[in-house]
Amino acid sequence: MAPDGAAGRIAANINKRGKRAFGVLKTANEYVGVVRANEFEVWEKQTRAVHARGRILPRHRGSRVEVRFIVPRVTRLLLGLFFVLYVLVALGIATQPPDPSISLEEVAVAAGGAVVLIGIFLAGARSQRADLRSLLERIFEDVAKI
Repeated sequence: MAPDGAAGRIAANINKRGKRAFGVLKTANEYVGVVRANEFEVWEKQTRAVHARGRILPRHRGSRVEVRFIVPRVTRLLLGLFFVLYVLVALGIATQPPDPSISLEEVAVAAGGAVVLIGIFLAGARSQRADLRSLLERIFEDVAKI
């Protein structure tokens, strides 16, 4: 497949409104992104923490599509800010009267909550990567993979 054909396939499968139940409720993932001459970036419209960024490299008798899954800088910044706020709130709750000192149990509860939140974020990122991977595999399902 020519590089222009690969870019055209990606462009044809993104930036379009998905199916809706009752005209409002989203029933399938909607993918948006940008496609340039030999590069593309795609993400799911509502869960945009993970992006698929790729290049289309011309090869003899076809092209090669290389894809990396990335977490954009803005998402990393917001996650960092979220956990800073989490620590501040946990400290604020732990230092409430009648005992303003922070006990080992309070630190353990706060750390356990942070671990649960990290697990939730990691599970969401894994799900987003899987959805993006399945989109790209569906786009190129009839093309030989090397």
